[in-house]
Amino acid sequence: MASGGMRRRALALPGNIPPAGQARLNVALRMLVALPGGYALAALGGVGISLWLPLSRADSAMAGTLSGLLLWPIVFIAAFGVSSLRRLVLGVAACMAAFALMAFAAGWRP
Repeated sequence: MASGGMRRRALALPGNIPPAGQARLNVALRMLVALPGGYALAALGGVGISLWLPLSRADSAMAGTLSGLLLWPIVFIAAFGVSSLRRLVLGVAACMAAFALMAFAAGWRP
């Protein structure tokens, strides 16, 4: 028995099938967030992390690049794991803003 606070929107119920066009649009929009949005987040994350690491310039650039390569698959997986497209876009935009602020605070000028 679930209380009133435990009710969630049903993801898969018989008869709760979205139209084919809506499902395709949802996948296409998630791909648009995952591919270019994930790339931009990975690039900003790599720059932001490399500027804050207390290593030599070459070592911090390499560590930033590798961490950026780890961020992109995380964004791609999250693009299909998050239930709402709006929440996905806001989350990716918030992370991009955080990494951009981190990079600008360290003195990065594009």
